[in-house]
Amino acid sequence: MFVLTCSATVFAAPFYAVEILRDGFRMPGPEAWAIIAYTAIFPSMLSQMFFIRGVAMLGANRASLFINLVPIFGAILAVLILGEAFRLYHLAGLALVLGGIAMAERFAEHRNR
Repeated sequence: MFVLTCSATVFAAPFYAVEILRDGFRMPGPEAWAIIAYTAIFPSMLSQMFFIRGVAMLGANRASLFINLVPIFGAILAVLILGEAFRLYHLAGLALVLGGIAMAERFAEHRNR
């Protein structure tokens, strides 16, 4: 995480500098600070803590299957928050991902017997 954070900072720094030179520096308003705080707390810290706890509870092999739910949650949130239309390919993707997870879990149970 540290390396990713540092590399993202280095990559974003030139764009930040250009924006300051072009538009000047402005402090974020209260709404922007609320968005920054929300992003820092929930998607960044809490999601990592829950993921690490899930890996500890399930084990790395089983937990790795559930990373496939990320695009499913992305599509669901796009429909709910952004108002995108729910299409047949969303349903097909959902069915394929959930089917794949179910099959992997079921076959793992049979191998462990």
